Amino acid sequence: MPTGPDYPTPNRLRDIAVGERPQERLEKFGAAALSDTELLAMLLRSGTRGHDVLTLASRLIAEAGSLGALIAWGPAEFRRLKGIGKVKSLQLLAVVEVARRVISQQAEEAPLLNSAELVWSYLQPHASGLQVEKFWVLCLNRKNRLLKRVEITSGTATSALAHPREVFRAAIREAASSVVCVHNHPSGYP
Repeated sequence: MPTGPDYPTPNRLRDIAVGERPQERLEKFGAAALSDTELLAMLLRSGTRGHDVLTLASRLIAEAGSLGALIAWGPAEFRRLKGIGKVKSLQLLAVVEVARRVISQQAEEAPLLNSAELVWSYLQPHASGLQVEKFWVLCLNRKNRLLKRVEITSGTATSALAHPREVFRAAIREAASSVVCVHNHPSGYP
């Protein structure tokens, strides 16, 4: 039976036992247990008539050369494949952009917060213009670099209550070596 971009292929998804399909394997074993094709199939969600989702995912990876190579694709490349229309190409572009941003943010070094001035300059964009007081815990590693900013509470125009257990919970959850507790004054006056 001829197969190719214009010929229907056997439905691979139907041939897989229900418990072995990508969705069930993802739920049962986690994302790391899925192949690149299965992960991409989960994002695509469905195939088209004559092209099941696993075949479509497999063709995308084959055309690109690898799953990672899809990061360089634009809408025209995605839509070149039968079964990828406007909506799916936009969804894939969104996923590619999320991957690109995650990679770029991981490459950036976490901010150094070893002085009040550095803490203020880091938090100022997050706190300016707020109409209520907020209380944050900045969880730091042993080199005083930010692990995570955790908003403990959002209060009123004049107060924000924070219990020590919430501060410690955030620090323990992030395995912080130290913390900086910060809150804003909506009035702008310290």
